[in-house]
Order: sequence, then C-alpha cells, then structure tokens
Amino acid sequence: MYNRNNFIYSRIFGTSISQELLEGLILSDIEQKSEEDKDKINSLEREVFRVSYIQDLVSDLIFLFVNDFYDDLNIIKKAVIEFKEKFNLFFEDLNKEQLNLDICQKFDMNANQFQIMMPPKVSIIGYQGVGKTTITELVRSKDIPIKQISTITGNIATLKFAKYHISLWDYAGPEDLMFLWKNFVKESNIIFLITDSTLDNVEKSKMLLNSIKIDKQNAFIAVLANKFDTKSSIDSERIENILGTKTYTISALDSKYRYEIIKLIINFLGVNNNFSEILNKLIRRERIIQDFQDVLKKQNFEVAKFLFNQVIKLSEELGEDPQKMEFFKNKEKIDLMIQKESTQNYAIEHITYQEEPKESTENIPLVEKNLKKLLQNYMINVEGIIAVVICDREGFIITSESKREEEDDMILGGIAVAVDSFIDRIKREFENVTSFFNITIIGDKKFAYCSSGKDSILTTISSLTTSESELRVYSEHVANKIELLLEGNENVSLEIPDLIKLLAKTKDGKIPKGFFSTKLILTGDYAVGKTSLIARFVQNLFKDEYHSTVGVDISMKKINLSDNTQMKFVIWDIGGQITQMAPYRKRFYEGANSAFIVVDRTRLDSLKSVGMWYEEIIKHSSKNINIIIIGNKSDLVDEIVVSGDDIKSIADKYDFTYILTSAKTGENVTDAFLYCAYNFLEKV
Repeated sequence: MYNRNNFIYSRIFGTSISQELLEGLILSDIEQKSEEDKDKINSLEREVFRVSYIQDLVSDLIFLFVNDFYDDLNIIKKAVIEFKEKFNLFFEDLNKEQLNLDICQKFDMNANQFQIMMPPKVSIIGYQGVGKTTITELVRSKDIPIKQISTITGNIATLKFAKYHISLWDYAGPEDLMFLWKNFVKESNIIFLITDSTLDNVEKSKMLLNSIKIDKQNAFIAVLANKFDTKSSIDSERIENILGTKTYTISALDSKYRYEIIKLIINFLGVNNNFSEILNKLIRRERIIQDFQDVLKKQNFEVAKFLFNQVIKLSEELGEDPQKMEFFKNKEKIDLMIQKESTQNYAIEHITYQEEPKESTENIPLVEKNLKKLLQNYMINVEGIIAVVICDREGFIITSESKREEEDDMILGGIAVAVDSFIDRIKREFENVTSFFNITIIGDKKFAYCSSGKDSILTTISSLTTSESELRVYSEHVANKIELLLEGNENVSLEIPDLIKLLAKTKDGKIPKGFFSTKLILTGDYAVGKTSLIARFVQNLFKDEYHSTVGVDISMKKINLSDNTQMKFVIWDIGGQITQMAPYRKRFYEGANSAFIVVDRTRLDSLKSVGMWYEEIIKHSSKNINIIIIGNKSDLVDEIVVSGDDIKSIADKYDFTYILTSAKTGENVTDAFLYCAYNFLEKV
C-alpha cells in the first residue's frame, strides 16, 4: 500500500517483486491513467507476476496485490476491492496522513484472510502404493484446520499454518486414469513426485517427470523418496542421479518428517519471514495437545485445564480462531469435571518427593540415568525445589525430575509446558549467548533458567522462599555437568561437592558493589595440571601436550559476579620443581588471597607433597589465606589411585576446602575459582 508516493504497508506470503521495482512500476503507470481509470482495477505483468492495483480517489491511497499468473483475475479484482473497503472501514477514525508502517500493522489479522482466496498450490503425484495418501495425511495432521474437497482424481485440502494458507492436491486416481494428472497438477507452485525408493518405481517415475518438463510446468519440482529405510530401497543419491531432480528421503509413517516436508514447502515458496518461530509454535502446540490427552486419561483435570489454556494461547498467537478448532470442544468437559471434583486437590505445591520411583530404569539410556541422578542430587540439596527440567535450545524436553505423588506421574506435564511457554523468550534474549542465568517469578513460583553451553537449558521450578543465590550457584554447577554428560563424558561426578554448598552459603550474603582484584596462587608438584586448570578457566581451552612451568606464569581474567560487582583474578602459576625453585618462591606468595594445592589423582606422590606445599604457603603468606585442595584429572577413571576420600581426609587434617576437577572436561573448574572470589569478598 502507498499513501500517495509513500510506502506504508505490506504483507508478504512468498517470493515477490522487489519493493523498489514495484514502486517504480506502479507510480509510473498510475501517472498515465485518467482519473476515471485510477478508480478501477488495473493490472500489469512483470517477470512471472501479475500486479493488480486500485487508487482510492478520496484518500489517495493505492491498494495493490502481487500474484502469480495462475491466480484467477476475477478473484483478484474482487479481493482488491474488498481489501480497500475493509481497510478504510478499519481506519475510518484516522486521518490518512497519520497512517504509517507501525499503525497499519494492526490490520495484519484482516490481511491474512485474503491469502486464503489464492493459496499456493502443492501437488503430490506418484504411482499407487508409494505412500502419497499417507504423506498427505502426515502433512495435513488432524490438529490443523482443514477444508477438504474430494475429486475423481484425488483430494484437495486447504491447510493453514499461522498466516499461511496452502492448497494441497493429492492425486489419488488409479493408473488407468493417469492421463488426467496433467490437468490435476496444472498451475502448481510446487510438485512433489513420490517414490517408494525401489529401483523399479524410480525408473518408472521418470515418465512422470519427463511429462512435467515437456508440459513446461512452471513449478518447483522435488522428489520425496518414501520408505527409504526398507531393504529394497536404493539410496537418495542414486535416485537423484536417475531422475535428475533434487531428492529428499522421508518416512511417511514417522511424524518427525511432517515438519521437514512443511519446511520444504515454505522454502520453495520463498516464505522465510519468521516461519522458524511459527514452526516451533506449531510443534509445541502438537506436543501440548498430546500431553493434554494423556493428562485427561489420568483424569487430572486441573493440569488438563492448564494445558488447554496453553493450546488456546498458542493458537491465538498463530493467528487462528481457537473456537473453530475441534480441540475447543474439550473446554466444557474440563470445566464440568473440575466443578464435580472441586474437593480434590491437584495443586503442585502439595506434591511430596519420592526418592525411589517405582518405574524400572533398566531400559533408560546411561546418559539419561546419569542426568536423572544428577537432578535428584540437586533437588535434595536445595530446599523448595518442585521440579527440574532439561531441554534443548528448541524447547524439546531431554529429561526431568519432580517431587510428585506416586499416583500422579503426569503432574510434570503441566510444569514442562510452563517451561515450554518461555522458550521463545529465552531464545530471543539469549540467542547468541552460550551461558546465562535468569529468574522469573510466575504466580507463587520461581522459574530459574540456566545454561552453560549450546546443548541444553536447565529450568528449576521452586517456591518463592528458595534462596536465589542457592538457585544460581547450584544450577550453574549442575548446568555445567549437564553439558559434559550430553557431550558424551561418562566419567562425570553426579554428586554435589561440599565446596558448592559452601559457595552457595558464602554468596547468600549481599556482596559489595564495585571493582575488585584478588591474587590466587596455584601450587603443587610438576605435571599435576596447574597450567591446564588456568587455561580452562581463563580461555576455556585444554591442551594434551605438557610443558613444565619454570618459575612462575601470571594470567588474568575479569568476571562479572553481579550487575554491580566485577572481580579481576590475578593468577600465579608456580612451577612445581620443589627443590630447585624453592629459594625463589618466597616473593611469589606475597599478597596472595587464595591458594590451590593441586593433586594429580593418578599419582600418589602428589598427594604426599600436600604437607610440604602447605608449610611453604603459610610460611610466606598471610595466615588468613584461603587454601583449597584440587583433586585434578578426575576424568582418568581407570588410572586414579587417589580417591575422593583420600583428598577429603587430608583436607580435614589441615582444615581445607577441597574439590575434584578435570581440566580436560572442565568439570568443577570454574566453581573452584569462583569460590575464591566470594571468599575474598566475604572478608572485604
């Protein structure tokens, strides 16, 4: 739309003429029209498009549609006039000079209705038995609003994905009526040729493709190789070579391919505008509907109502009228059942924790077992946690744990959906950030979102009384371990270290504001991993080759501990040559606030040296220095000779804090350094 010569509105549903070309085309043509002609529908043809427009002589607004050649001109003319009338009525109280892009966007929902008059045509062809009907049913999905027309040669269905309407034509006629297929696919925007991936069928299908080319069908053409996972199938590359057309493997019986096909349709149509977000909402809605059905079978009507409202909300966000959905009929039933069972309490806060769930874990993969055990340990240590959920960055649930009643194993469905509803916000705010922590209060619950990498998001649901500092310390620690487990590291400790418990308590007090600097020294025998620990913390790197440190190396790193508090770590890596460098180390210790004594868990002699390093540290530094024993190389499970109990025993002897780490995987490394920072601030 144009207000005189100014562009004020557009709604794009696919590939179109560029705005610059369109503007020059229309404004040039309209200058040549008489006043009488301007108030009529005018049409221009450029490239593969037809541009139809009308100028409102009262307001000077220009309304135009861009279509392809196949759309019926009479329908277009009717749509342009109807659009003009509805637009003028919608903004009748506004002076037309006030109209701009922001204001006109309010008309989007109305504009969407016009695309259904001329949806793009997607044709599905292929011989009988290749799975055309199954693929059509897969794409259609019963949960998507659909208008169906039966024909002698097949079915025509109009599908709606948010603002996009697509006309899906499924050729279902017998082979003796194949001569009708040319009329069936005529004026298609996309043609999918379906094969069953067998050599015979692929060779036979060449005839259909050749006919398309001879008939000069102006459409995107692709091959969908169905049943690719059967014994008689040939690989997609061979199919592509035989047919000379881009081929995509699918399995019509696997629901995950539904959205793969939808993505292909959208990409071929050139509709990339925000469709990824729309697709995610569609996928999420289907998952919630499935959860709703499961909860309904369990007769948990409170949770069912919560899930129902989530579906309605998503449908509204997708631009659909929920009351026209078959799903909406469930509302009356749910309300009635809740009223009947009002004496029963399904409230989440009354759930009690059952440490030994009844379900068997024999068939659960090792990674999921480890994740569940880690989450259970997390929940035991932090008071007030109701549930924890691990999902990927798209919101798909990986695993979860909750404090639930024995009989109500669907309660987590409601919680998981609550998490799901905030995934869009997380992706929007932290899209390019690998690590983050955020707390949101919803009603009488805290939702803490935490990530330590690209593979997962840990969400913790707790009561309002749960300490935010505890949530942060524990969830950051657990989120880091989750990433390690998902990366395939099996030798990750699932226990919560005592140091994390101390750190949570230390951080619970209000930390001072400002910029601070702390000096940290790393001591220990040669080759225990001091330099690797620093590299992991400062640069998030690990190198397999070993170079001994002669004398001392100094590294620095700044970390924001809060919005108003920044800490600079000045880290001194002291060489482990005990006798040779001893006379020179005195000056290295001066001014140190914290010290690591690093032990190599694969070498017993490094544990025996702890006493010597302790004596040297207290001799040359402050009596108040904070000392931590680091049990490093914990990833080398088969080589470990120094147990966790051995390290705890010597830590207790000297009244140290201790933690087990792996510089190679990064396990617990950052936690050890952060403990030093908070311990320092506690004394400021």
